[in-house]
Amino acid sequence: MKYKMRASLRKIISNINLSKTEEVLKSKYKYTPDKPGRPPITPTGIFLSFILMFLRIESYRDYHAFLEKDSFWKRTLGFKKTPDISSFTHFLQRIGTDTFEQLFQVVVQQLLDEGFLNLHTIAQDGSILEGNLDDHEAGWGWDHIDEKYIFGYKIHTIVDTKMELPVTLKITKANVHDSKEFQTLYPKTKNYKTRFPTRFYIGDKAFDTTNIRKTLLKDEIRPIIKASKTRIEPQYPSWFLEKHKERVAVERFFSLLKNYLDLKKLEIYGKKNVILYTYFICIGMLIIGYINQCLGYSPRSIKTFFRKLT
Repeated sequence: MKYKMRASLRKIISNINLSKTEEVLKSKYKYTPDKPGRPPITPTGIFLSFILMFLRIESYRDYHAFLEKDSFWKRTLGFKKTPDISSFTHFLQRIGTDTFEQLFQVVVQQLLDEGFLNLHTIAQDGSILEGNLDDHEAGWGWDHIDEKYIFGYKIHTIVDTKMELPVTLKITKANVHDSKEFQTLYPKTKNYKTRFPTRFYIGDKAFDTTNIRKTLLKDEIRPIIKASKTRIEPQYPSWFLEKHKERVAVERFFSLLKNYLDLKKLEIYGKKNVILYTYFICIGMLIIGYINQCLGYSPRSIKTFFRKLT
């Protein structure tokens, strides 16, 4: 049974069109076939390796040992021999944060094309990632859930409420207000090509601004946002309240990101490293969610992927 699952997994991975991802990665290398110079280790394999490494919560050394013992993944990732640890550090030095944002968008667009993701209803929110007090690039921010100040960074994201997976994201200092990132994330969502254009935008009271509502209504999108300051308690129609419940999708995403994927307390320093780490994990969540659905499992269950297929 395990062999059949792995055979199916290999087929699914091969069917995920990573050609655009490979184009983006290869553009960062100067090597040209049939010309002097050593060809690089497959950049797509290194890229996918980082995703597996971070989702498995492993160090470079542990992941290297994993590949040495597992010929399936070594072949699937396109390695003739297991890359040494320096190959991973050199890869990060060559690839910048802008490239990883581009790679994230490529993966999201492909999953939209496959019909896996759907932008019909989206939800936006921000959540603080606790950092280290001696990280000079982080800042203090107010956590309204725990009702205390936390030092670190904030991840702002828009998710597909059906799959509870991110379609855009941004990392800032912890003190940046959630609504300020609407003008950054919403236009990126509009740039995607999809058969199901956005019809509902869900946000908490932090997004109750005239500018946000006007922007959404201009695009014929219904803002599912409760009023933040009213003298009289507003009465919302039942359809509005039912739709507003879907905001839990972005909360569940943050919960998974922090509690299961080890982002509750950051062990890394610097905004650039936090951005890279977050993009790796989010891209991994998207790919694994798609694989799970293809194999008949819940697309939201990363645990199923590792229990059954690694």
